[in-house]
Amino acid sequence: MKTSIKTSIVVALIAAGALGTTAALAWGGQCDGPRGSRAAWSQMAPEQMQERMTQRAEVRMARLELALALTPEQKPAFETFKADMQTRASRMVETMAERRSADRPQTAIERMQRMEEMSQLRQTEMASARESVETFYATLSDAQKTVFDAEFQQMGRKGDRGMRGGPRGGSGMGAGRS
Repeated sequence: MKTSIKTSIVVALIAAGALGTTAALAWGGQCDGPRGSRAAWSQMAPEQMQERMTQRAEVRMARLELALALTPEQKPAFETFKADMQTRASRMVETMAERRSADRPQTAIERMQRMEEMSQLRQTEMASARESVETFYATLSDAQKTVFDAEFQQMGRKGDRGMRGGPRGGSGMGAGRS
């Protein structure tokens, strides 16, 4: 290969790398995921995280309320359901802030204990969320249940979880993911 071609290829590779770095910095330096993705949430201040999660939850609940076309009799049950979900989200943010401020586990045993504690917490949160959903779900008509099922399945997706087939995709409103 001629030297000029080799030089051109090297220059093109360096330029592409520099362009990628510049683009990453222009997006706020978050190189671990698309702008606004959950991958960057671990780097947010707890107040920022709380604000973002609150906004997302409000939009989702408003969308769900519109999609269900609730009757005046169903509104109180929906408000209770909505309040339960907001309380759950607040607890999750507090837990995440506590974990962030706590010392990191140093040994494998400590890490496993912490994982076990988080698993128990998620189980408790899931049971609480299920009870709230069951109570609200019982107030819905068959047509509304169909809409709720479809909307509930879509919550948490819409491109904010990475690739759908990936390890984090497609889990709806599972524990810790409201």
